[in-house]
Amino acid sequence: MTPLLEARELTFGYRKGEPILRGISVRLDAGERLGVAGGNGAGKTTLLWCLLGLLPAEGSIRLFGERVTRKSWRRIGVVFQNPEDQLFMPSILDDAALPLLNRGLAPAEARPRAMEALEVMGLAHEAERPAAELSLGQRKRAALAAALAPEPELLLLDEPTAELDRPSARRLAELLRSTHTACLITSHDLDFLGRTVHRLALLASGRILACGPVAEVLSNGRLLEDAGVL
Repeated sequence: MTPLLEARELTFGYRKGEPILRGISVRLDAGERLGVAGGNGAGKTTLLWCLLGLLPAEGSIRLFGERVTRKSWRRIGVVFQNPEDQLFMPSILDDAALPLLNRGLAPAEARPRAMEALEVMGLAHEAERPAAELSLGQRKRAALAAALAPEPELLLLDEPTAELDRPSARRLAELLRSTHTACLITSHDLDFLGRTVHRLALLASGRILACGPVAEVLSNGRLLEDAGVL
């Protein structure tokens, strides 16, 4: 089976600086949820940007079995750490419809699909409100609805529980488990990852210390300490 995402020996650093990523290799198959955990400065967000081809890493990256191109991006949904980066339209329904409109769908088709995505996220009753009037948890779910509306094959999420309270984080985990979309999730939130992903990679100082079934990795306290997440 061809993996949805496969990266081999990724290395990246800014000029005159130490490498931020050092020989990273990851693989994600259809329907799988992979977590990448690490402390601040571990390189989690940088890894996402490299996987999307937005930063020029050395090594090999393939999406859907091919080199990364703009065509690849149309098959991916991305949720940024700050939902305000994605939610800026007059209403969250408009926000969720925008990716569909950008793909050439007519408004008459885009808006019902956007509403379906908001309904899945439990936000249909807030569809006509702007994101600024919603709670942070609701904004996070609205950003996820906007990413899911085009029905991507792969979803990348950067620190989705940042600044969320525990109930909101648990709700978000439930929603992600209910989708069939493959996900790569970067986070320092071990409880959230334990509820959400199948496999967990620990990233520290730009290297992957371990990667395996989430329960197995989370049971190794020394490894978690070495990764700076305990």
